[in-house]
Amino acid sequence: MKTKTGESKQLIAWQEWRQFGGIMPACLFGMVLVAIHSYALGVMIEPLEREFGWSRSQISAGPLVTSIVTLLMAPVAGRALDRYGPRRIALIGIPVFSVALGLLSTAGPSLISWLALYVVLALALLLIFPTVWTAAIATRFDKNRGLAMSIALSGTGITSAIVPVLTAKLVEEFGWRGGYVGLAALSFVIAYPLIYFLFDRDGEKSRQEQPFPHASAAAPRATSEFRSPRFIRLALSALIYSVGATGLGINAVPILMQEGFALVRAAEIAGLLGIGTITGRVLGGFLLDLVDGRLVATGCGMAAMLSAGVLLATDQSPGAAMAACFLLGLASGAEYDACAYLTTRYFSHRVFGSLFGVIGALSAVGSGFSPLIANAIYDVTGTYEAVLWGIFPLFTIASVLFLSLGKYPDKADLA
Repeated sequence: MKTKTGESKQLIAWQEWRQFGGIMPACLFGMVLVAIHSYALGVMIEPLEREFGWSRSQISAGPLVTSIVTLLMAPVAGRALDRYGPRRIALIGIPVFSVALGLLSTAGPSLISWLALYVVLALALLLIFPTVWTAAIATRFDKNRGLAMSIALSGTGITSAIVPVLTAKLVEEFGWRGGYVGLAALSFVIAYPLIYFLFDRDGEKSRQEQPFPHASAAAPRATSEFRSPRFIRLALSALIYSVGATGLGINAVPILMQEGFALVRAAEIAGLLGIGTITGRVLGGFLLDLVDGRLVATGCGMAAMLSAGVLLATDQSPGAAMAACFLLGLASGAEYDACAYLTTRYFSHRVFGSLFGVIGALSAVGSGFSPLIANAIYDVTGTYEAVLWGIFPLFTIASVLFLSLGKYPDKADLA
């Protein structure tokens, strides 16, 4: 028989969904956009290599440039988010990002043009960064925060499931330039109406009536939190994890092609990353609301190591490749949720934009470095096997750092 306390908690949880659930489609598709350029690159590598003669490590330097710019500008973007709110930032960010993504179609023949266009893309990405979507959720959901964040962040799973296949078909039909133009057009046409009509309207009204804490007021607290050992450990674990997960995820298509799969077939198998990511995000969201988030993050590291082990132990096996991609997606899905969730549990909401902006930027740096490192290793050795072996120490270190964060502080201490 249910207690009155249990019934009360269920009522509050349901009220959260009824009151704030309308923002979720916009948050979900906002996260789809964040990862489009990353998952498209795995398909674009071979056409770019063939047309311009660039090496795979040179092509992968594009995301690295984006990550460096993102890291440098993330604190500024985080303070802007804390001050002006997610809706204003997103309404500017969607069209700017769509244009920047489409401009990648103008690259070449100079490698400098490719890198310069990624600088433009980096500045646009700051306006649709995961922090934009998670900030709106963090200030509205409490009882269902883990699940709400997991649903929104599963947008990257949709990206990894759909974008490689969609990009491969666009490239076969229109070439790689047409592929980027098509992805850009779809991004704007689908995302902008969702953001305009659904995203954070109640937050915008309340912000006009009672302004969100100004960046100047939150800055001293954010600065002190940046220096705290707990924040440093959380940020470092997110960085290390992103290096390992992205090194495999973005290169999933070329890794599978090396095993003998054709482009479209490799993209279809790599699409299971997306199915795994969505599953991991939803499952991780439920778990984050029930158990210690550190345990969820550690479990993700184990799943990622198992994925690398499967790829090392098998060769030219569709079943094994599918299992490995699903496991990696499962781990990647729940881990990023855990980082966002842990930020809300260990630090004040008033500085969430600044703090998670930096964590997200460090993750982006890891995501930028890892394809470059992985493909540099491939250029030298002609195989991705060393990359797979490198997964094990990386995820072991990340898991230890997650576990070292300690118990959640009391809510009163975070006010």
